[in-house]
Amino acid sequence: MRVLTAGDSNFYHCMTGLAQSVRKHYGQQLIVYDIGLTEEQRQNIDAEIRKIDIEADYSGYISHHNTNFIKTTHKPFCIKHYFENSSEPLIYADADCLFLEKVELDGFDVAVTVKPKRKRDTKNYFNGIINAGVIFFNSYPEKLVERWIQECSSGEHTDQSALAKILSETIDWKETGKVYDWQGLSVKTLPIETYNDYYLRSGKIFHFKGDRHEGETYNTLLTAINENRNPYSLFKRKTTSPFFRFLKSLLSPVKK
Repeated sequence: MRVLTAGDSNFYHCMTGLAQSVRKHYGQQLIVYDIGLTEEQRQNIDAEIRKIDIEADYSGYISHHNTNFIKTTHKPFCIKHYFENSSEPLIYADADCLFLEKVELDGFDVAVTVKPKRKRDTKNYFNGIINAGVIFFNSYPEKLVERWIQECSSGEHTDQSALAKILSETIDWKETGKVYDWQGLSVKTLPIETYNDYYLRSGKIFHFKGDRHEGETYNTLLTAINENRNPYSLFKRKTTSPFFRFLKSLLSPVKK
């Protein structure tokens, strides 16, 4: 089992935390697909660095209901490159993820994490019913990855809206923990709360998405985790303060 991420210099501070957690729980280096690290960052991180040219506008945005969604359409290109050079099972994790324990799952070809029902409203569903920040691969789903690349290259999707659109051809998303069939591939739906926990409550893999991965906030939350304090309560207090809400209102919302 290998763990793979991709990122640029803006996510380096998170990537170092991810690399440390992979070393701690898997006893090996994180694989990093370099899409904009500095030479100093490449030298200093405990990771296997791979360069890749992405044939898509992966850093742009798509706007919907006055919300900007970052495309991050580099992911299927990185996954394709990995499996063209390795047959070992893979966990793809966004650079702002953190492993709290070793996770190895079987009984499927691909597993994706599904948003909780309360998050499946119209605005969120535009960006897909899944969160593609953590994806498990026990084999190379070549046909799925090629379709994913095709959709991502159209310029009309984010990475996760493209993947959700494809999988929705045969998956009804009604149950988590269920194995579905997509054109001969077994695809398991997993709960975000356990395997892609962006609430930072009780997951095996935390995901510091949105405001959580901002430099000072991320470092504060990571310190809390290392000291066995509750990062969810800490982040909730911070984000509900009047000053924080005022600052956030001045910025255009960006989601992923």
